[in-house]
Amino acid sequence: MEEQETYPLEMLFEDLPISLLELSKRANINEVTLARVRDGKPTRRATANKLLLEFSAIYGLKFNLRNVTGINVQVNKRMERKEQKKEAIA
Repeated sequence: MEEQETYPLEMLFEDLPISLLELSKRANINEVTLARVRDGKPTRRATANKLLLEFSAIYGLKFNLRNVTGINVQVNKRMERKEQKKEAIA
C-alpha cells in the first residue's frame, strides 16, 4: 500500500492480506465488533485505536484517527457534560 495523506477504512479492509478472524484475534477485538466498525457503526475510541494499531503493523504504515476516514467514534457523553459544566462556571 502506498503512503497517502488519508486512508478510507474501506480500503484497509479490502486490501487486508489476512482474514477478518485473524485480524480480530491480533487486535483483540470481538469479530462482531470488528464487523460493526467495518460497517460504520459507532465504536469506542479504545477499540478504534486497537484496530488502527494492528492495521499499522500489517501494512507497515502509521494509521490513526486523523488519517483514516470512515471510523465512527462514539462521543463520550459523560466527558461532554463535564466540559459543559466547566464552561458554564467560567
